[in-house]
Amino acid sequence: MAGVSVGGGGGGGRKSVDSNINMVPMIDLLISVIAFLLMTAVWVQTGALQASQPRGAPTPDSQPQDQQDQLKIQINPGGLHVGTTAADGRDIQNGPRKLEELRNVLRERHTANAQQREVWLQPDSAVTYNDIIEVMDVVYEIWGAQRAAGQQTHELVTIRFL
Repeated sequence: MAGVSVGGGGGGGRKSVDSNINMVPMIDLLISVIAFLLMTAVWVQTGALQASQPRGAPTPDSQPQDQQDQLKIQINPGGLHVGTTAADGRDIQNGPRKLEELRNVLRERHTANAQQREVWLQPDSAVTYNDIIEVMDVVYEIWGAQRAAGQQTHELVTIRFL
């Protein structure tokens, strides 16, 4: 059994101060902590989203597009609102065909303005993370349909959040 002996002895009739410290629990704890840190480091790396700017996309210090030209997708618990303005927008209700309707609307918008390289998402605080990712996937799917060979989808469109 592993242990540590604290040096020193009692001389001259004094009581001995030797004691044994059990090292096994400390070694077990150390191994558990190291295993936890290694697993956490792997999970953090695999759970990361790739967020890079497409080529030719506006830089943070450049002038933003006109307010009228910005394609916005408002995500709320009741559904989606897609459009450049409130009057121009189209409402999509939650349901089994929500993502298919979103694909159709975005396909129409992208065909009408192929130079559109920004999509703004405005999620409500009550919306789940999964709903936001589903909308992002549809945006990447529509813009990625016309990509060239070897070109990554995230190079074609920038998704920004309001």
